Amino acid sequence: MIERIVIHRFRGIRQGDLNHLRKFNLFIGPNNSGKTAILELLYLSATSGRPVQFIRDDLLPAETGVLRATTSARTDLLGYEPLPYLRQRHGKHGEWAGNLAVVTPEGGLEINLPRVPNSDGAPPWNSFRLAAPLPDWGEPDVYAFRTEDIARIAMFTLPQPTTLDPSMIPPAIAEAGVRPADAATDTTTAAPTPTTDTVTEAEELGSAATDTTTAVPTPTTDTATEAEELGSAATDTTTAAPTPTDTTPIFDWHYLWEPDWVYRWDRQEPIDRLAVWVTQGRRPQPQQVVFFSSQTANSHFTDHFAKWAYHNVKDWHETLAERMAQVFPALEGAKIEVLDAPDDQSGRTGYVRFPNRTPLAIDQFGDGARHAFKLLAALTALAATVDDDHPGLLLWEEPEVCQNPTTLIRLLDVVFNMTKDKPIQICIATHSLEVIAHITRLLQHNTLPPDNTLVFRLHLREGLLRSAWFDVTNLSVWLEAGHDPRILEDFDAPLQFQLREETV
Repeated sequence: MIERIVIHRFRGIRQGDLNHLRKFNLFIGPNNSGKTAILELLYLSATSGRPVQFIRDDLLPAETGVLRATTSARTDLLGYEPLPYLRQRHGKHGEWAGNLAVVTPEGGLEINLPRVPNSDGAPPWNSFRLAAPLPDWGEPDVYAFRTEDIARIAMFTLPQPTTLDPSMIPPAIAEAGVRPADAATDTTTAAPTPTTDTVTEAEELGSAATDTTTAVPTPTTDTATEAEELGSAATDTTTAAPTPTDTTPIFDWHYLWEPDWVYRWDRQEPIDRLAVWVTQGRRPQPQQVVFFSSQTANSHFTDHFAKWAYHNVKDWHETLAERMAQVFPALEGAKIEVLDAPDDQSGRTGYVRFPNRTPLAIDQFGDGARHAFKLLAALTALAATVDDDHPGLLLWEEPEVCQNPTTLIRLLDVVFNMTKDKPIQICIATHSLEVIAHITRLLQHNTLPPDNTLVFRLHLREGLLRSAWFDVTNLSVWLEAGHDPRILEDFDAPLQFQLREETV
């Protein structure tokens, strides 16, 4: 499970540290506060699984010149290529035609970076290589890069490096206490001593998690200080210590060089040409990752995913029909199948067949039914493939899209019931107060684990990402008092909601 992300120049985030991620995570906040960027960052992190070697010729023969690495896998669970999938989300062509990379004679990639003024005297970092593993003797070469790979790859990951050259460590990440154990320290400040596992959870998270039952702060204006703006009822996580673990923390370093994904303002150092982030915790394999958004819902399933799920997921169609009926009672008794898309299109889609009737494509139903069907089909397959050695990750953008509140609540219940006993980490970005309130109710009833669920309110200003977390106590106090945890500033909302105790 990914527990922490420390960020340098990813999309609109110049600097950020998101800590204390749990099994169930909800991201809320204003528009352009970094919610979707965090989902995309997690997606790129989790789908980096194709083995390579990272080589910097300017550092050879030092140990830091050759490091074990991975790059983007060919596909995720649904058969989507990670970089093209994200590029299309932003209105771009799936393939990146401007990648400054070439295929080497050995079947690797050589990447040349654009120059940035070197302001700190660090050695220039103008190029590097990603070398493909050699095939076994007599076996076909399935590892070598091909020309078509150039437009589909823009990042690499260094899993748990024991040492890094200082030019590869952004100062902000080092100052957050995240550094390889043997890294040199001549260009950045020393990292603080990590906390030990003798610290209690209450001490680590801070007393604000327990002092909010007596008063609820009035939402403040943009002229407030950062601490006031985030509110005392939510605990600021930007400086909190990492969650204690019984083992050595796992830190994976990720580097992305496509310029459109790199925070572009005020670049000064060579490392500023790249987006760099560090994930703490165990990442899933790319085949156990689902990113679900409107883009996914409005696309047909890939042939690759549909064929694989049909042959490998026990009772896939039957289970999917049962879960769809739980969300849409009108579908009780209907059979569901995943068959060829209509009009000779590529891919597969769902069909609903009632007794004694011809089938209807799921796309003939409302948008809400299509969204729920595509999500539950993917999640049913994901839940069937995970175990303790192969954890999964669901990234879900705006569950409320196209859903009536009653359907939305039923859909959330089905999703949480499917995953609560599975090693699947869930990260949801939402603008819906109904989603927040229902999760609060589930926490109050222990349907969701209170110790493994957090709501993060994100706030992004001038590239600095800040976050404040809410647990069941914080959420209950805010919602029962009629305050909206999504909103930072004074706002005369036309409607006000207030969480109330259920009546018997």
